[in-house]
Amino acid sequence: MSAALTCRACGHGPVALRGKKTGAFLRRQFEFHACAACGFMQVEPFSGFAIYDDAYYRGQGPDPYVDYAAEYQDWRATDRGLEFADLVRIAEAYFSPPSASPLPPPAAAPLRLLDFGCGAGGFLKFLRERGALAGRPLDLTGHDVGSYADLLRERDGFRILGLDALAREPEASFDLISLIEVIEHLPDPLGPLQLVARLLKPGGLLLLTTGNLDSPAARQAGLAYRYCAPEIHVSLFNPRALAALYHRAGLAPFAVRYDGAVQFKVVKTLRHRPIMRALARAALGLPPIVRLIDRRYGVSAMPCAVKPALKA
Repeated sequence: MSAALTCRACGHGPVALRGKKTGAFLRRQFEFHACAACGFMQVEPFSGFAIYDDAYYRGQGPDPYVDYAAEYQDWRATDRGLEFADLVRIAEAYFSPPSASPLPPPAAAPLRLLDFGCGAGGFLKFLRERGALAGRPLDLTGHDVGSYADLLRERDGFRILGLDALAREPEASFDLISLIEVIEHLPDPLGPLQLVARLLKPGGLLLLTTGNLDSPAARQAGLAYRYCAPEIHVSLFNPRALAALYHRAGLAPFAVRYDGAVQFKVVKTLRHRPIMRALARAALGLPPIVRLIDRRYGVSAMPCAVKPALKA
């Protein structure tokens, strides 16, 4: 079977069977196929998108840490603000003009942002409250489907597009696109990333987060690693594989260093253990602790991307 498969990240192949694992939620066996060229792992068979039902978004599916209901009701009451503020910090630094520039600041044209896979809309609401980024007002669009996409569109007044509508958007429509923990759920990650690259303006920034299968924690655990959840995480990356996928889509890797996103990865797993969660948040206020955890899980090793600017 593996001889017929090619790598969905770098395009080379064939991939080889790395191992098998029984799903914790769907009690069936899944195969993990690894690419010798870049280390990307893909899961067979794909369970289908029907698994992302309302029960899943209540944390009653393969991912017990998901809680869309709480995030939709009030993202401030969750820990996601740690991650949101971190992503905005990175984007703010990227889009802010050099302080020593002798040129007058340009007119504050709106900064157009697309949150691809916006879920319950926490990041969109965070940005709407913020109002601006790098001195520019924000023009916000989200992409998703399902009941929360409908609520965000109809109740909250956001511009939320399905995939067909998004594909009809003009080329180079957005300055900034975010894919927060999305790409690992996609069985064919190249297609959506090519769409993102088409929609991104030259010089634009892609903020993409996903797990790192080359981190010390992942290498130590192997397929027992908790992130290897085959019912939902079907495209598993390391920095080399992610960079290869970026290049195939016409993007260039962009190194970042996370802080709040690292903290969020820890505290979200303690959602049902309030005392441990409070202790973890206190410990994560110490930068050396954050850096140790960052190295352990390889969070900052996973690059974001930029779309190369057009040559003059």
